[in-house]
Amino acid sequence: MGFFKKESITEDENISISNEINNTTCDTYQTSHKNSFRRDDLSLFYTNDIEYVINNFPSMSIEIRNSLNNLAETLEDTINFIEDKSSEIIKDSRDFKLSQAHRDTSIAIYDVVENIREYIDWMKDEYEKKINKADENSEKNNVELEKIVDKELVDEDNNVEIEIFKDLTLIEPKGFRLKENLVKVDDWNDLLVKTAEILNRQYKNNKNSNKKLGYFIIDDKKSEQNSFRDTAIEMLNEYKIGLDEFIIIS
Repeated sequence: MGFFKKESITEDENISISNEINNTTCDTYQTSHKNSFRRDDLSLFYTNDIEYVINNFPSMSIEIRNSLNNLAETLEDTINFIEDKSSEIIKDSRDFKLSQAHRDTSIAIYDVVENIREYIDWMKDEYEKKINKADENSEKNNVELEKIVDKELVDEDNNVEIEIFKDLTLIEPKGFRLKENLVKVDDWNDLLVKTAEILNRQYKNNKNSNKKLGYFIIDDKKSEQNSFRDTAIEMLNEYKIGLDEFIIIS
């Protein structure tokens, strides 16, 4: 299997495929292709290198996996095309040797496809192991960290609790509840600072989690308070915290 150099092909040059292949050429063609594409000889990447990508750059490992899947599909299309041509040769000229050469190539390409599919499955398994391990570590770390509870907020009887996705126009926060944490704040700026501190300290491993978040309709009324709210929502989404787990206390 070779490649033509661009400069070796002229505009007036016509390339045609001859149906006449002598026995020696055909046998050599078949043997070389069988030997060239044995599955055991095909190595896409060293597994250690891809494991490193999966562990350190998981999003790019997905890109690689998708690209390999596209390659496998293209090779499948190539097999179908070659098989069609092989059938035409039998029908039109009864050139069984050329037809067999085509079929041997299809078989060899299919061997490559199987190898790629197995590699994709291996990458998927490794990625899922990595994600599951990150989730386990995240849960373990979150349990071990001490929750924050401000007693002043607990003792107040006139607290009003509002979900973060509601319209917070004219609302000035006294604090917020984030899961088990109950935190007192001075204003919206203080709320953002303390929210960021808790997220980074207790939930930093959530960033790599594949946790699916629920869908909430966020009130889109324009106001200064809702602008602060939207910033808080962005942080919660980044750390995979459901909006129903964050309550504004006013």
